[in-house]
Amino acid sequence: MVNEIVSTRTFLDGRGETHCRGCSGEKLFSALDLGELPIANELLLTSESIIEKFPLHLRICADCGLGQVADVVTPERIFRDYRYLSSMSSTFLKHASDFVTQQIESLSFLPSDWVLEIASNDGYLLRNFLPHGIRAVGVEPAENVAELSRELGIETISEFFSSQLALELLKKYGFPKLIIANNVMAHVPDLIDFLKGLAVLCGPGTKISIENPSLANIFVGMQFDTIYHEHYSYLSANSVERLSKMYGLTLYKVEGLEIHGGSNRYWLSKSNGKNFAEGTVQSVITKEINYGIFKPENWIAYSEKVEGILDNFQNWLSSTFEARGKIYGYGAAAKASTLLNSIDVEIGLIPAIADVSLEKQSRYMPPHAIEIISLTELVSKEPTDIIIFPWNIKNEIAENLRKILSQDTRVWCAIPFMHEVEFQ
Repeated sequence: MVNEIVSTRTFLDGRGETHCRGCSGEKLFSALDLGELPIANELLLTSESIIEKFPLHLRICADCGLGQVADVVTPERIFRDYRYLSSMSSTFLKHASDFVTQQIESLSFLPSDWVLEIASNDGYLLRNFLPHGIRAVGVEPAENVAELSRELGIETISEFFSSQLALELLKKYGFPKLIIANNVMAHVPDLIDFLKGLAVLCGPGTKISIENPSLANIFVGMQFDTIYHEHYSYLSANSVERLSKMYGLTLYKVEGLEIHGGSNRYWLSKSNGKNFAEGTVQSVITKEINYGIFKPENWIAYSEKVEGILDNFQNWLSSTFEARGKIYGYGAAAKASTLLNSIDVEIGLIPAIADVSLEKQSRYMPPHAIEIISLTELVSKEPTDIIIFPWNIKNEIAENLRKILSQDTRVWCAIPFMHEVEFQ
């Protein structure tokens, strides 16, 4: 039986609990309280490992519109030994390759230009610049992941991005042509220092691209399983526009993306005293307002819907287990951790979760040390039903599973509601 500890650790400084980590305003309202959950990507080394839980409570700033959870876990604990690899998904690889192609065609790189990616992971994106002779530098605090990037020939710095590191990079390399910050702005507790760092490195000709799942999609698409401790912030166009101005940057364009179940790409540059923002900025902000994501009463209704989804999922697990008996998971993602720990899934209902990442195999996921296995092992179990947890790439996964599973195996997703995934 897994030992369990419910942490009594105090909040670091009240960010995300008493005041906004972006604008420092004190008008935070409760959006969704998921109780106390384990750290989503902190996979267990053994089935007897101690599980530590922390409060996970989404609040929204009524002043700037930033969604956020409190600082209850340090980034050093979350990111120094990180198990997520972006290159494991063909969807993400294509997304990265397409982005690089677009930038090379539109930005007219000179031989002296260089590109910076903050949270460069295993080099899945920056490697696309190398064949074009463009200098690419990554900042990746997880040493185990950064080493994979270095093996590809990418200059990679194993530190957390900060305003101090920005000054050091500026001194060494000068202003970058392009700064890429995909799925990282949400991962930093000190958002103020992060934005200061971006401002330091943003020269007159620098473009900044920031991608993150949007708070609006979390609300509209019932994507509550994307809430976990390493996501300190949940961005809205309204919040990015407000916070950028505070540090001398301008949000001039917003692109809607399908990646990660619905994300926004925010384009920032150095402010020049003129309003040169495209109509896309105000258009997205207007949509957010119309969705009602800045109204507390709408999140009360949202919380009730989440309870219903969790109840339905739990009932489905019990009834399907009784009727068919072999339910397995696919994708030991953070989404899986939030979903399974929110219902404290019963022991034995899901004996294992398959994952293609060697970084995750042979580890265990809370709440009851669910083993993480290979695809080969999954096939040998002869599952009757499989739950895909990374629903944002469910079609890619279902297509791969179709090639190796019995025709009688059913494939499911629980978000935004319990549904069977049809093979393509």
